[in-house]
Amino acid sequence: MNTEPAIPQPPTERLPFGLAWLALGAFAIGTESFMVAGLLPLLAADLQVSATRAGQLVLLFALSYAIGSPLMAALFARVGRRPLLIASLAAFSGLTLAAAMAHGFAQLALARVALGLVAGVFLPTASAVAAAMVSPALRGRALAIVTGGGTLAVALGVPLGAWIAGWGGWRTAYLLIAAVAALATWGLVLGLPRKLALVATPATTTTERTSAFAVARAPGVLPALLVSMLWSTGGFSFYTYVSLFLSGTLGFGAQGVSAVFCAIGVAAAFGTAAGGWATDRFGADRMAQGFALMLVVILGGLSFSAQMLPHGLALPLIVGLSTLWGFAGWGFGPGQAVRLIRLAPERAPMTLSLHASAIYLGIAAGSALGGVAIDLFGVSAVGWVGSACQFAGLMLLLRAAHKRARPADSLPTTPAAA
Repeated sequence: MNTEPAIPQPPTERLPFGLAWLALGAFAIGTESFMVAGLLPLLAADLQVSATRAGQLVLLFALSYAIGSPLMAALFARVGRRPLLIASLAAFSGLTLAAAMAHGFAQLALARVALGLVAGVFLPTASAVAAAMVSPALRGRALAIVTGGGTLAVALGVPLGAWIAGWGGWRTAYLLIAAVAALATWGLVLGLPRKLALVATPATTTTERTSAFAVARAPGVLPALLVSMLWSTGGFSFYTYVSLFLSGTLGFGAQGVSAVFCAIGVAAAFGTAAGGWATDRFGADRMAQGFALMLVVILGGLSFSAQMLPHGLALPLIVGLSTLWGFAGWGFGPGQAVRLIRLAPERAPMTLSLHASAIYLGIAAGSALGGVAIDLFGVSAVGWVGSACQFAGLMLLLRAAHKRARPADSLPTTPAAA
């Protein structure tokens, strides 16, 4: 239980260095969670299971995170944010070490379920703490730094982990991730303020703060969570099958696919930074709508290029659009997180836990939806599926903006004003 006196750490007018340790923790978690998809052949061979069964490791983590994150947020709602962050990241390091020593598929699957649970504690809490450590004017950039750790995992950690696994085996890659998580834990012990206060109102009861159902009933939260899920579903209906899309439409081999993955990762890093800055500069609603519109066009353009254009013209367009997808896909995140915090500021930890759950449900749904589209229409159709999901999310964003503006527009006009 949190026995610290209620002395809040005031939000600062600058970006504190403690955000870097939160980002490093997000980097370790992101590398482990995304790297597995690229290690499936190695895992299947070492554990003596089929590649299809090894693929269940991705689904187990996603479902464990999605279902467990709001439950764990409620369970640990009265635990201090600082000890919760330190304990959850230390547990992630230990569980990653245990996963490296797994002797069979069942042991590794169990470790991945546990890893999903502790990741579902750390990441939303880290985002909520990052938002509370700075003034509202810097909130988008603070969130971009923390989520940038996960973005850097896609850009650097995943290809580096795959290279290390190819050289020294997947267990070596896991050992290194455990070491990075341990380093980040040590950094949090030294670098986080002793007193951390999240945005809260004194009148809010513990039950109201921690109930996922109460948070979801807050005006606008449920549609916003659906936007998060559609964003993730649309993105991962394409991203899960990027290598298949590039090889099937352009004839790319392993080197070409790796080059595009690196380009996507670098663009995602720039997109996260740009999204955080632009959210603070122009507002969360405007940026979320803008990036969602970009994603509609980009994903649709990928399938259009693959299906309608000659190879010579389609190749540069598909490579360029894939890179832009990384920029816009990750640029959307900071604005959406700020929108959710604004909708229920006194319940930020639970709101962001539900946001994370929606994202991971979207990852699972997008992977399944993309697979169905490939079976029915071919791999070139995954862009259309992703574009349709992003378009549905954009419509929800525009509807929410219209509802926010309507009360001001519908104020009665007094005779004096007339």
